[in-house]
Amino acid sequence: MGRNDADLELVQQCIAGEVGAWRRFVDRFAPTIRALARRYRKQHGIPTDDPTLDDIVQDVFVALTRRDYRLLRNYDPTYTVKTYLGVITRTEVHRGLRKKRPLLSEPSELEAAAPPSVDTTQAVEESEERETLFKALDELPDRDAEILRLRFLREIDYKGIAARLDIPEASVGQTLYRAKKRLLDKLKGILHLLV
Repeated sequence: MGRNDADLELVQQCIAGEVGAWRRFVDRFAPTIRALARRYRKQHGIPTDDPTLDDIVQDVFVALTRRDYRLLRNYDPTYTVKTYLGVITRTEVHRGLRKKRPLLSEPSELEAAAPPSVDTTQAVEESEERETLFKALDELPDRDAEILRLRFLREIDYKGIAARLDIPEASVGQTLYRAKKRLLDKLKGILHLLV
């Protein structure tokens, strides 16, 4: 039985309420969630020795048990449990960051922060779409994520991409195509998890 088969079996045991399954799940994945939370927080410039790291680990486990293990029941076994926990952990890290942002209390502060012409709903939707895209990029192999960032975020041409990745210019199109396909698969998986 492979690692993913054993992990899937453990998820099913938790959902079934098998005695001791949840304790085994926590013991098995707490270090993984902690490492992922540390990595995501480091990306946002938050010290990795921050004591609230343990709170994030706990928040992930609480999220997994809510509504009769709804998030565990929605787990898609085509992805590893670690990948799934990565999505949930990242969501909890972002939730924590949003809580730490200072709230705008005075109308004048709100007006200064966003011009009246900005459609707030659209801005929120775009922000959520961007967050989902970056989640998917984080789950891709490094080379796929890099070529997509170079082409679509930094708008570098094929020649520049070939030079940066040290690959023939003629293979950039095919490499980019495969990376886009993998990104689309990841996005479908993440969107499925969030439904």
